[in-house]
Amino acid sequence: MMKSDQAVELKFTTLKDKTIALCVTGSIGACETIKLARELRRYGASVQAYLTPSAEQFITPLSLEWATQQKVVTQLSGSAEHVTNADLILVAPATLHTINKMVLGLADNPVTTTLASGWGQEISIAFVPTMHESLAQNPVLKKNISFLKKEKNIYFIEPKHEESKEKFPECETIVSEVSHVLAQGPLKHKKILITAGPTRGPIDPVRYISNFSTGELGVRLAHELYIRGADPTLVYGSGSVSPHSFYPVISVTTPQEMLDVVLSELQVQKVHAAIFSAAVLDHVPAQTHDLKLSSAEPLEVQFVQTPKIIREIDKVTRHSCENISKGLFKIGFKLEWKKSEEELARLGMKALDAMNIDVVVVNDLSHIKDQIHPALLLDRKGAVQKLQSKKEIIESLIQSLENAL
Repeated sequence: MMKSDQAVELKFTTLKDKTIALCVTGSIGACETIKLARELRRYGASVQAYLTPSAEQFITPLSLEWATQQKVVTQLSGSAEHVTNADLILVAPATLHTINKMVLGLADNPVTTTLASGWGQEISIAFVPTMHESLAQNPVLKKNISFLKKEKNIYFIEPKHEESKEKFPECETIVSEVSHVLAQGPLKHKKILITAGPTRGPIDPVRYISNFSTGELGVRLAHELYIRGADPTLVYGSGSVSPHSFYPVISVTTPQEMLDVVLSELQVQKVHAAIFSAAVLDHVPAQTHDLKLSSAEPLEVQFVQTPKIIREIDKVTRHSCENISKGLFKIGFKLEWKKSEEELARLGMKALDAMNIDVVVVNDLSHIKDQIHPALLLDRKGAVQKLQSKKEIIESLIQSLENAL
């Protein structure tokens, strides 16, 4: 059956049953709002667009009507369109003119009047400032933004800083931020530490040993936790998948660096759960040479074993560090090669005790290919789940966290 030209494919449901009032102002960034409206809908939102007269010089109401599947508000009528029942008012792009008008209490077009009404109703408002850097540095604007940031339910989404301009960020970034603000449920404001990506053991300045890992699963997991309201911190090795900009990312290279960062983060913040999905080397070269080793000579490398990060956490907790939560919910991963399902289940049960963790994901690298990712998920209650993809692994881990936290 042919889909409607206006239809979108649902990616997430974090904005299901949510209404977003998309307020568009007069900036070149307005050209991006067609994509933004459709991305909001891909997360499940209903979108109602409002345009200032200046915005209509950059984009037509017809375009946004197509993108939102709703009539666009370009002037106020007896229907009192400004008294919105939206869950969030999203001003994207937000110009200097509109931000300053809101602070002054001016309501002279559909957008500023909707903002005035929404502020009065304590509806959440998110701004995406988009302008030349010289305007962004205007002292009056800076003072007004500082004032707004102190107000309840008012948020600012960071623009891209390029070419002396504050540019419209990626639509995924904006929609993820909106999802994070509106999220409700057991993961709201829960701090979750995630390790992901491969680690490296340097041999000399140009050579290192590493392992097979893209870091994709950890990056996707951090994103999906964020849009459900959690506050993830990603400790990321040298992965090939770029992490997002809207949650903290700490880059590391070696197993020791990853261990040091994990222990540090557990001490400086109250972490509710930790997910150890990184491919941490079990062995690294015993010596790192300062000079490049000659290719004309045989290469012999001696290896030493690295400490297990999960076990080091338990050691520190037992001995001295009161800041590390003793109720920390821990999820571990165990990678095997060419093992039967029965062997994987047995190894997983052993890992729960050996690693002192609450949930373990056991998988076999010989069966992993792109999104095909067969795995067993086991927990301390004896439950065993058979999973077939990264998507299923992520969904199951989020469900485990929601049940535990």
